[in-house]
Amino acid sequence: MKLTNIQYNFNEDGTTQSINVSMRFDASPNYVSASIELSVADLTDGKTLDDLTRKQISDLAHAKLVKIVG
Repeated sequence: MKLTNIQYNFNEDGTTQSINVSMRFDASPNYVSASIELSVADLTDGKTLDDLTRKQISDLAHAKLVKIVG
């Protein structure tokens, strides 16, 4: 899956409330598109969403997608 978009959603205090991640895979004739929302509940190491790098966001979104689709 290739990362295609990251969108941050902020609360009134300017803290990141959630991150929407879009991904896709295209190997003709097969095509998969996915959107995953990351929240604080997806973090396990005491970090906030504001602490994450692009690579960490991508890795978390991929892991959540795999968990969802089995």
